[in-house]
Amino acid sequence: MISLAFGVAAVVAALAVWRWTPTLRRWTPSFGLLVAVLTVVPPHQTVAFGIGADDALFLLGLVVLLPGAVRRGRLDRVPFGRTLVVGVGLVAAGACVSSFVNAETVPETVGMLLRGPARVLLYLVMAVVVLAQTPRDLTRYVVGRALAGVGIFESAFSLVAYVVGFPGGFGLQEASGNTALVGEIPGRVTGTLDLSPNFLGALLVLSIPVTCGIALDATSTRHRIGWLAGVVVQGIALVLTYTRSSLAVTVVACLLLLVLTRRLAGLVDVLRQRRRWALAGGAVAAVGVAALLVWTPLLDRVLHDRTDRLALYTSALRVFADYPLTGVGPGEQATFTAADPERYRATSFGVAGSNAHNTVLLAAAENGVLGLVGALLVNVGLAAVAITVIRRARERAGLARAEPLGIGVAVLAFLIQGMANNLFTVTLTASALVMLVAGCALPWLAEDPRVEEPVTELGPDPLARQM
Repeated sequence: MISLAFGVAAVVAALAVWRWTPTLRRWTPSFGLLVAVLTVVPPHQTVAFGIGADDALFLLGLVVLLPGAVRRGRLDRVPFGRTLVVGVGLVAAGACVSSFVNAETVPETVGMLLRGPARVLLYLVMAVVVLAQTPRDLTRYVVGRALAGVGIFESAFSLVAYVVGFPGGFGLQEASGNTALVGEIPGRVTGTLDLSPNFLGALLVLSIPVTCGIALDATSTRHRIGWLAGVVVQGIALVLTYTRSSLAVTVVACLLLLVLTRRLAGLVDVLRQRRRWALAGGAVAAVGVAALLVWTPLLDRVLHDRTDRLALYTSALRVFADYPLTGVGPGEQATFTAADPERYRATSFGVAGSNAHNTVLLAAAENGVLGLVGALLVNVGLAAVAITVIRRARERAGLARAEPLGIGVAVLAFLIQGMANNLFTVTLTASALVMLVAGCALPWLAEDPRVEEPVTELGPDPLARQM
């Protein structure tokens, strides 16, 4: 019921934005793009065969976008598109073989096929359909700001859950196990996702660099301050997830973005010339960091909590070594290892209490060698796309290039985060990545953007110019 309520609210919100924005109202695909991005908002509740209620928004967005795909989206016409298609195809093939080999009943077979190859192919279809939308500058505009808006909304919701609280503790996950967080916090924030805080952290790994890029490219002080405030809100929420890998990756990503845009060097020059600003800014930053460390047990978490990732990786490698051809079935690694804990869960690095927590190793353990090779190709292809976006954005004529740089950095950061979490098999994280890559990164590469001016404000001109 909660998932349904949030899903309806998300569709209503998308409809309101679409209806009240004249340019978007004249461009029907914008509604489908908004709905697809808002897939991450409804809490995940499995309905049947691994399909969740949150999948409904993704499918609705796809249906709305299909009429707009007047020409076939050609992934083979963008750099590394063929690499991505081959990688996805291998993952789907491996998952298909693994499903038929490991399932014992017809319902089990159907469930594995839906969790594995069907879901992978759905993401590929969405990527092709989104890439087919025109004009592409509006696609990039809508998807980028929708993702940033979702990150801000989830962060604001998380702050209310942490400070004020919702009935039943909704929006928080109780700290448990051998961690410094037990008894020290009301819970780790999860937003509206109702999943592990790691997945909210992964969403913010994508949305924070994109939001930061939008802020740096803003043409008015009011817009810049608003988007920067969104970055701050998301940063605080990211801290309250207490997900160390996400926090570290995002800090590095933001610093990289500042370096690539040459804003860091410019900021240093300004502060050298205006030392009072430098002292005031440094004092504010120091107070903020000190308050954060006093208010939260983040430092204890970083210094004292052990990580179980090496144990999880060891367990996944053992599963793959024992079942290299077919794996153990899509979505089945955790259940499989629990059935033989002495072989698969007891490791020299501690107990492996979950699945691989790594996009490549999980594909290998569950889908065999085809899944392993496919996941490697997908990661390499996406990394190559991100690096190419960054390179082309740096060559761009003009100053408005921070947003595409933020997009490229966000994709790289997400891939790195995927080495510590299962991000390709979870609806909210996978759908967010698909929308960012297909709606922002690939359109940027499909045409030469080095001399193209971005859409900075929604009005009649951008749409009229391209239609």
